[in-house]
Amino acid sequence: MDKNYARIYNQALQDYEKGLIKESIEGLTKVVAAYPDYPDVHNALGLAYSLAGNYKAAIESFKRATELNPDYIEAYVNMAIIFNEQCQFEEAIKSFQKAAELETKEKGFSPQLKAKLANTYMQLGDTYYELQEYKKAKEEYSRAIEVSPTFLDIKLKLAKTCNQLGEFETAENLLKEILAQNKKYLEARTLLGLVYYQQHKFDEARKEWDEVVKIDPTNIKAKAYLNMLKEQK
Repeated sequence: MDKNYARIYNQALQDYEKGLIKESIEGLTKVVAAYPDYPDVHNALGLAYSLAGNYKAAIESFKRATELNPDYIEAYVNMAIIFNEQCQFEEAIKSFQKAAELETKEKGFSPQLKAKLANTYMQLGDTYYELQEYKKAKEEYSRAIEVSPTFLDIKLKLAKTCNQLGEFETAENLLKEILAQNKKYLEARTLLGLVYYQQHKFDEARKEWDEVVKIDPTNIKAKAYLNMLKEQK
């Protein structure tokens, strides 16, 4: 890159940092036109487009960066984030997985990338759960837990899904794992009571709901379940 375009490129990066996105895009577009084979320029242009709300152009820029440099971890992550924000979860997962493969090869799987990938699996699972496609939701939540097994909120969602599928033993074991790590996770304890109830383990169900009310006397859901148990008897 000659000095003139290097100057334009550096100025465009400075404009981006200052929030002058229109000016940054104009400068980076000039550089890309003159030097189309520089992956860093395409990645920078993708970031500028994303801040401008032009997500289609941003993805195209990130894709071009990865075509020019198939080992460009940052571009894969940037592209995955845009896909994720657009609720294109399957595409986001592919990009995160590619970044993860490269990162593992180079320096090991970073906690930050693990968290992003796990959350994307979770969001895809949420989508399936809302559509009542519980088997698919279970698959995505399970993948999320494989990546980040310490995320108790995802484990709770998997337990809820297993409960919907009638897989009560699996749900019970997941909830016990959660409570072993956090005894005051009331949502998990309340759900465990429900799982017991659905298996006709009424004494165990009452014990869990009583404990929830003991910790939180205002817990409406646990109180409602206790009333339901009284009516059952």
